[in-house]
Amino acid sequence: MGVNLAPRVVTARDFLMGSIWEGTGDELHTNRLTARRSMFGQRILSGVTGMLLTIDAYRPELIWTPMSRLRWSFDGPLFEGARLDVRGASSGDEHTISGTVGDQIVTHGTAVTGQPEHLPKRPGRASAGRTMTEADAPLFHSWLPGHQADPDHIPWPLIVLTASGLIVRGRHLGDFHTVLNRAFTWSFGPPLALEETIHCELGDVERRPSASRPGLEVVRFEAAVVASASGDHVASVEWVMICR
Repeated sequence: MGVNLAPRVVTARDFLMGSIWEGTGDELHTNRLTARRSMFGQRILSGVTGMLLTIDAYRPELIWTPMSRLRWSFDGPLFEGARLDVRGASSGDEHTISGTVGDQIVTHGTAVTGQPEHLPKRPGRASAGRTMTEADAPLFHSWLPGHQADPDHIPWPLIVLTASGLIVRGRHLGDFHTVLNRAFTWSFGPPLALEETIHCELGDVERRPSASRPGLEVVRFEAAVVASASGDHVASVEWVMICR
């Protein structure tokens, strides 16, 4: 698929920077000591962070370009020090990208840039909120610089990272010790202004035992990311996680 790009090595800084917005609710991503006792034997990079590294390695400008839709699959763990080989292809506004470690695809998906969608309001159970301050975008830019940051709006990756943290840390899916991304599809509305507080509104959560991973559960849900002051829905997601 497409062109091969220079590999990206996963560093300790990648673990740290992603956790600033996702938080430290799952120590599998942040605590080396706790992660040694996990099913992986070491900490793994959060799926969202791994996705962002892959997109950034393919085309850094996509991190800062308004996104219309994002479809992604998380196929395997990314460990500290891993060499992530990236391939991609573009056709107009659609960009198909994959990240491979060794001979295994660990993360892949499609990003569609362009005009944001008008998102219908679907009220649900509200999470806690987080204010996206004028300091967030420059800090994120220091990690994944890409092109010049928009000084007036929060980039779409921070919405995805923050929503992941609000949902998982708030234990809205259940009392799970391990939460792993499997797949999601995002739709994005108008850009989010700085200093706006966002929260998530979750629909019903569906749970079933995993057929391929005994002892784990497949968790499906839909959620909206809402600008708390205006009530505008700035993003929505259909999400699948694997939990224990």
